[in-house]
Order: sequence, then structure tokens, then C-alpha cells
Amino acid sequence: MKRTLLEVFCGLAALVLMVSFHHQINRLEVRQQDFARLRDQVDQAVAAAGTQQGNLEQIQSLRNQLLTEMETRLQTLQTQLQTAAQGSTLATSLQEEVERAKRDVATFRTKIATDFEQQKQLVDAYIHEVRAKEEDAALRMSETRSAIATIAGQLCRDPGELTRTMLAPTVQLNGDDTVGSGTLVFSGKNQKSNATESYVLTSFHVVRNILADTPRAQTEGFEVTVYLPGEKAIVKGKMIASQPKIDAALVKLLTDRQFPNVANVLPSAQAAAIKVWDPVCAVGCPLGNDPVPSHGEVSSLLNELNGANYWMINAPTYFGNSGGGVYRTDTRQLIGVFSKIYTHGKGTPVVVPHMGLCTPIRAVYEWLRDEKLDHLLQSQDVARVDLSGLAAPPK
Repeated sequence: MKRTLLEVFCGLAALVLMVSFHHQINRLEVRQQDFARLRDQVDQAVAAAGTQQGNLEQIQSLRNQLLTEMETRLQTLQTQLQTAAQGSTLATSLQEEVERAKRDVATFRTKIATDFEQQKQLVDAYIHEVRAKEEDAALRMSETRSAIATIAGQLCRDPGELTRTMLAPTVQLNGDDTVGSGTLVFSGKNQKSNATESYVLTSFHVVRNILADTPRAQTEGFEVTVYLPGEKAIVKGKMIASQPKIDAALVKLLTDRQFPNVANVLPSAQAAAIKVWDPVCAVGCPLGNDPVPSHGEVSSLLNELNGANYWMINAPTYFGNSGGGVYRTDTRQLIGVFSKIYTHGKGTPVVVPHMGLCTPIRAVYEWLRDEKLDHLLQSQDVARVDLSGLAAPPK
């Protein structure tokens, strides 16, 4: 009887032990399935990195998680192997699983070490490619806008608007034997003086020549003709600032009258955007005529003369254009002050009217900023592309 009870008790103990081992094996299988799912996630993330350039940090996080799980699993297997009876089926199975887990951990560590740099290189290459495409798209967009603006300007030219924005701000400076041009850049209430004032931007050599051949202009000022609808207003003007190096001068009109048409000066931040081939309009009073426009393009941005840099334009100009405005045709913004015309020959110089030099507006900004007068340049940013009139061009 005792022997029977002992056998029954040993049988129950063996059954409990087998059930326990069975549960452990089931847990191992479940954990193995979890590892497999996690490994699949990593593989999917790596595949996304190769095809769609997935998030590198997410991939690395998943790999670290899988490595931690694998190491934990290896420790669990080793602990279970120590408690398993030597030579048993479970011990053999656990031993094989431990060896396989060790190989998996070693292999995965090696894979992490080698693949991470490869994936980083893939992502970096993808980012570089995207940025290059963005820059190329931006360049193409800029070129397209410029082309559309040029076409729109040619198809939808409004003579009244062109006159108001480029001809009307032009003035004529007169001495006894000298004539030159200028551009009205400010007319209104000066915030610093709290008075209504008007200022003209011109070339230094124009004012210098007027003062040389008209002595009374030193004290009385010289004549400035302002062109208004239906009339010409003749007022006096005096030079209040000059920079001979860039051939620029600022003239204050001796009147409290406010004039309606003032040039829109290219904003300082956009001054560097001017490039060769940009269409321009030169406006001035050649040979003492009323303001006339001529069209051309920017020919060159680098022309050093007496230590200063000038732009070259091929819009036809002549004597008397000096001091007049050079405008960007598509936006009608003032981008420079006409300064000089090329001549050829010494005895009887021949004027080359399509090779004119102008002072860049950037140099004007820098000079007036030093003089604390840059607030007198009236600037308003405008869109280069205006398609509002394309559907129905003005008649």
C-alpha cells in the first residue's frame, strides 16, 4: 500500500513537472513568436529605409529593442538550463535553444554594427537628393516666373502706368551750360524734420558741372524741372550729400510742395538679385529734351572705374541721360543711377550709346546709410509676375 502511494505520488510529481516544463516550453514558443514579430518589424523598417528612406532613428530603436529581447531570452534560457535535469529531453532542447540564441545575438550585433552605417549613408544620400531636387525646382520656378513676367510685361504694357512709375519721377537739372537728369525718390512729410520735403537722386558729376558753370547756383541753388500732368514745375535745388567715388549725389528741392510721382526704389534686400539679361529701362533728358525712355538689358555687373563698380546696360543713352534712372522693366523699380557713356577714340571721341554705366542701387543704399539718409529712398516690394491682364490686355 505504501509502495503504491509512493508510486502515485511520484507519478503526480512527474506529471506536475512535465506540465511545468510544457508551460515553460509554451512560454518560450510565445516569446519566440514575439521575437519573430519584432524581427519582422525591423526587417520592414530596413526595407522602408532602402526604398522610401524610412526614419533612421526608428530603425535603430527597433534594432536595440530586438537586441535587448534576444539577450533577455538568452539569460532566461541559461537560467532554465541550469535548473533542468541533465540528460533530459528538456535539457537537450534548452541547450540547443541556448546555442541558437547565442548565435542569434552575436549575428544581430554584427548586423547592427555593419548595417547602421549603411542605412545612414542611404538616408544621407536620399536627403541630399531631395535637397538637390528642391533647389532645382526653385531655380526652374524662378526662371519660369521671370519668363512669364517678361511675356506679361510685353503683352500687357499699360502706357499710363509706365509713364507714372518711370517717366513722371524723372526731373531735369539745369545750369547755364549744363543739363542733366535726376529721379525724385522722396516727396512728402519727412519724419525726422516733420516738414514736407522732396529729394532727387542724381549723379555727382552733373551737380559738379552745374556749380562750375553757374556760380550763383552755389548760394541760390540751381533749377530743377519737375514734370507734372499738364505742367512743368521749375524749382530750386541744392546738393546736401554726395559721394564722388560712386558718382552719386542727393539734391533737396527748395520747396514745400509735395509732388505726386516718386520712384519705387528696389528694396535693399533684393539688390543682389539683379543679373545679366535682366530687362531694363533707362529714363533721362538727353540733350535737354523732356524725359524719354529707352529699353535694353543688363550687359555686365562688373565694371570697375576709379575704385568703384558699375553696371553696364545696353539701353541707348546719350549726353544728358547722366543722373537719370535705370529701372527694372518688369517691376518698374529703380535699380541704378545712370552715370557715363562709353566713348571711342581720343581726337574726336565717338559715343557708344549702347554701352552705358550706371551706379548700382546697392552702392547708393550703402552711401546713404552712412549719411543716415537711407530713409529717403521710398521702397515697396512688388511681385515680378502680374498675370491679371493676360486674359484681357489693355486696349
